[in-house]
Amino acid sequence: MATSTERSTSPPSSGGATVADPHAGSDRTPVPVAERGRTVVADKVVERVASIATAEVEAVIDTRTGWTRLVRKGLPHAEAVVAGGTSRITVAVAATWPTPLAQVAAQVRENVTRQVAHITGVTVARVDVTVADVVHLDSPAPRIR
Repeated sequence: MATSTERSTSPPSSGGATVADPHAGSDRTPVPVAERGRTVVADKVVERVASIATAEVEAVIDTRTGWTRLVRKGLPHAEAVVAGGTSRITVAVAATWPTPLAQVAAQVRENVTRQVAHITGVTVARVDVTVADVVHLDSPAPRIR
C-alpha cells in the first residue's frame, strides 16, 4: 500500500507500482533560476566598460589611431580590480583644451561609475582619474617627414 509520500506513476494495468513523490512533505520553496549559481565579471570586462564609458564624455579625446586602436593602447585607458562584487577603477584620459580638468575628471568618474554598475552589476567603490594629456583641437597636426 502506498504511503502519503508516494504516488502511483504507472498505469493501473501495471500492478500499481509506486515511486516516492519528490514534492510530497517538502516545505522547501524552489529557488528561482536567476538566483542559482554565481556570476563572475572579469577585471578585463570592467576595464573595457570603463574605457567605453570614459570615451563617452564629451571633453575626452580618443588618442588611439590605426593599429593602436586594435591593441587598445593610448588614451583613454582603464585598469580595474574586482573583488567580491566590488571594483576599484583607474582611468587615464586626454582632455580637450580649454575644458576645466576637474570638471572632466568629475564627468568621467560619474559616467564610469554609472555605466559599470548598470552594465556589469559590479559595485564601484572608487574611480581614480588621471588626466594624462591635454589636446588643443585647433592646433595643426604634426608634419611627418
